[in-house]
Amino acid sequence: MEANRNQTGCVKTALILIGSAFLFIAAIILIADIKCGYDIENWWAPPYPNAETVRVEYDLFRPRALGETFWTMESADDVETVKQFYRDTRIATLKAGKTRGIANAESAVQPLENGAGSLIILYSACGV
Repeated sequence: MEANRNQTGCVKTALILIGSAFLFIAAIILIADIKCGYDIENWWAPPYPNAETVRVEYDLFRPRALGETFWTMESADDVETVKQFYRDTRIATLKAGKTRGIANAESAVQPLENGAGSLIILYSACGV
């Protein structure tokens, strides 16, 4: 009878330890996902104002957070105006003392094929 009680106690303890480890890892992933999403969205590669989203491709839980994201937008503004917006954003971010941490973001702007407006491609990667 005594051996049976000890074995049950060991199994319960092992299950609690394994469950705690999974919860701890899940919490770290969730915090990293939220932090990456916030930094990318608000500091490193915010969406261009009044641009229309054309396509979004991402490889993990949600776009513009953990993993890689390619976000394509179109704007009626000319290429230089859009590029200036992203230059100003980067300068303001650096002046605010923000660091990239585990997030990386880039922007590319080119003229639309019909010549009126800009094609904006935002790339972000976090934890990759």
